[in-house]
Amino acid sequence: MKFLIKLVLLIFFVGLILTAVAFFGGVNLGNIGDYFVDDEDYGDPIEFVMSDPIDTLDVDLDNRNIVVTITTGDDIIVTYHEHEKDTWSLSETGGTFTITQETKPVFFNWFNFKMASYEVMTVYIEIPEDLVLDYSLSSDVGDIVYIEAPELTHDFYANSNTGDVRIENAEIDQLIVRVNTGSINLSDLVINGDVDAKTDTGTIELTNLSTDELLLDTDTGRVELNQVSANQVDAQSDTGRIEMNDSTILGLVELSTSTGNVTVTDSVATGFDLSSSTGSVRFTSATHMDLRYDLDTSVGNILVNGDDQGTKHSTSTGTILLKVRVSTGNITVSVQD
Repeated sequence: MKFLIKLVLLIFFVGLILTAVAFFGGVNLGNIGDYFVDDEDYGDPIEFVMSDPIDTLDVDLDNRNIVVTITTGDDIIVTYHEHEKDTWSLSETGGTFTITQETKPVFFNWFNFKMASYEVMTVYIEIPEDLVLDYSLSSDVGDIVYIEAPELTHDFYANSNTGDVRIENAEIDQLIVRVNTGSINLSDLVINGDVDAKTDTGTIELTNLSTDELLLDTDTGRVELNQVSANQVDAQSDTGRIEMNDSTILGLVELSTSTGNVTVTDSVATGFDLSSSTGSVRFTSATHMDLRYDLDTSVGNILVNGDDQGTKHSTSTGTILLKVRVSTGNITVSVQD
């Protein structure tokens, strides 16, 4: 251990000495960040134009971001940068435009710290504004962004092993999102069918979204629903809090987390089933709700409009069932009388 500490200190002091030598030697340290940029190995941007009529866009990339935008023209335009270790294929078959990219693995080089910029590592796909497609967008390492893109789509599937998914300002028939490590951000969307979104490690944030059935699942990360309209909601998190704000659900709301708090604020539904193994549950409404209570905490306290109800509290009247189960944590209910 002492040898390791001495080695780290030696490297640190050598780095300081080299930095000082470079500074007094006239090196412009303001541009030192350029040393770590590896854009030159990717060459000039390549533009591919697809003029054939299509109904499906299928993209599967190894290590690129995917950004879909609109174009005022009639053709689809794909812009990307190619590395010598890349293998690209862009083709149309039976109405499906397929874009694939594979790259040979590069073993870590201890003396090479360069990385390409976000711009170079992004594939831009421009779609005619009035073209309505099915989308299947996948990237092993990269973000998927659909924001300033055609407003109408059919079925939409997005998958990223390591990267974020952002979809905004669109009307979609059905939406499925899968992320291993990364966040999911969906906003200003009308989903005519269902939304099924899952991330292993990352947050799920929904804002101003309308759908039929909403299924959300994250192993490690929070879930936030703001101004959501749906027929049914089922959101689960193993480790992370769940919040629902200012939402209207025509059916049942099920929110469950193993470790984390559950908070429902100014939201309506025909029933609520809320649970947390380790964490508190808070239900708040500024308007009157005809609630029927079924509240239970093993280790904690129940407060209903400021009144202490112990560890169990139930009522027999009320049209809206509020069911809460907590193992370790408090239950707080505050609603307008």
